[in-house]
This record gives sequence, C-alpha cells and structure tokens, in this order.
Amino acid sequence: MNTLKSKNHRAPNAWISTLCIGLFFVPLAQATEGGGTSYPLGVNTVLAGKMPPPGFTEFFYLSDYSANKTLDGDGNQKQGIHNFDLDVQALSMRVDYVYQDYSILGAKLASRIALPLVKGDVKFDVDTPAGRVHRSDHQEGVGDLTVTPFVLGWSSPRYSQLFALDIFAPIGSYDKDRLFNPGRNYWAYGPWYSFTAYPLEKLEVSAKLIYMFNGENSATHYRSGREFNADYNIGYNITPEWQVGVNGYAYKQLSDDEKNGQTYLDGNRGRVVAIGPSIKYQTPAIGFVMKVQHEMLVENRAEGNKFWLQAVYRF
Repeated sequence: MNTLKSKNHRAPNAWISTLCIGLFFVPLAQATEGGGTSYPLGVNTVLAGKMPPPGFTEFFYLSDYSANKTLDGDGNQKQGIHNFDLDVQALSMRVDYVYQDYSILGAKLASRIALPLVKGDVKFDVDTPAGRVHRSDHQEGVGDLTVTPFVLGWSSPRYSQLFALDIFAPIGSYDKDRLFNPGRNYWAYGPWYSFTAYPLEKLEVSAKLIYMFNGENSATHYRSGREFNADYNIGYNITPEWQVGVNGYAYKQLSDDEKNGQTYLDGNRGRVVAIGPSIKYQTPAIGFVMKVQHEMLVENRAEGNKFWLQAVYRF
C-alpha cells in the first residue's frame, strides 16, 4: 500500500509498492547468480499504483520464504542435489517522502529509501567424485540498500499510475565463499511502472512492472542477465476496510548470465510464476496486508512458498 486511504481510495498503497530492497535468497549458482535477484519478487501487489499523501509515510515488511527443491532449466529436480532445504526471513523498513510543493509534467513527486535485515538457512547434500557431501550455511545481516530518487505519480478517480527508478546499492553483507548472502555485491537498476485501476467500484486491479539491469559482481566476475518481473493483485472490497483477493508475480530472465565475459553454461535463465490469496485491512491512518504466494512453472531456481505480513503507518 502506498497511500493512506480516504473514502475515495486515497489509500495506504504499497507497503507493497516497491519495497525495494533485498529480501533476496541465494541458494545455489543458478538463474542469475545464486538464483536470487535484487528486487523482492511479489512485494508490490495491493494498491501498487497509488502515491502516498504529502509528507512522510513508513512501510514495514516481514517475509518468510521456504523451498525444498531446486530445479534446472527443464523444470526438473537439479541433478546431484538431494535433501534441499532453504529458509529466508526478512524484516524491512521503507520510508517515502511526497513533496507538497513540487510537480513534474503534472505528476506528484516523491522519493523513497528502504533497507532490510535478512536471515537465511540453506542445506543440501551434493554428489561429488568422492561421494555425497552435506553442505549448509546460516547467515544474517543487513541487505542491500534501495534508493528511489524520484517517483512520479498521476491519478484520476478510477486509475492511478507511478513511474520511477529503483537503485540497488551493494552495502549488504557478502562473502563469495558463503552458500547464502544477505547482499549481492553488485549495483542493479530497475526502471518500473505501476498502476491501480478500478474497473468496477469495489474491484481493484493492480500491478507493478520492473525491468532489471545488473552490474558485475567484482568478487566472482559474474554478471546476471536482465530480468523482467510483474507483481499483481486482483482484490474485492467486501467493506470499506476489508479486501480479499488473489496476488502473485510472474518473473522471467530475458538475457544470459555471464562469467568472465562469457555466457555461463546454457545462459542459466530463470523463470517463476506465483499465485496465492491475500487479505487487506486499512483505515485512514494504518493498514495491514497478509498474503501467501505459491511458486510454480519454475526453471533454474528454487521453488517454494512466500508468506508476507506488510504494514503502513502515516506520520
């Protein structure tokens, strides 16, 4: 939720709106480096196109991701990997500031900054020439910082839209010898567009579309391919305060991974689609969203489930 709602849908849009951070998980070297991404897939669903009111608004995100399988480019269990288990929890905070006296091209102007604390556990057995070996890792620490220097927002009674650029700064904890890292150790950039539409008075349709450009990891000389992701929500307002809906995301890697300037393996491109239920409660001052996202149609990534608890508070 991004904006605190009034009776005409000026709502807490997006605790889900670019949480912009790194609740990223890094299970194994697959589908982008480590199988993760700088953008937290599935965070910007409810009211993704709404701008908060002028001044400061604070967003909180609690997420839990668990997976017990990791898949190859054909969507099959990755050969040589057994008893795979991944759990990642993240607690993140985002602060938006909407400028009251500035506009560009008729749009309201805002800036954002967000930072996560990430904890991850990964373990699996891997086949080696010397036999099966158990590997595991546990790490926790600060993730990468997300800065959104500008957000442009336009709105009408039934359609609101945002355009912005997320910058992911590699300040998070990282070591190339770990199996899991809270940070990704490279810069990434994501221009994005989001909207919230009301085709019917009580029916919300929202989405955020982001295209990711990844820099090179200086520690591994690995560059992940370009990525596209669409977060979405279709919700029905059963009362002015309560909404039930369906939410999720569709992710596709659009270019090959590279290592030392050469295509890595067969390009190592990832794919995933997720869907699940959501429930939202909001008042003019506060709001909460609880949602589940089940992953499917996965290639070159871990496959699992996400649980989100998100909240917004207006200063």
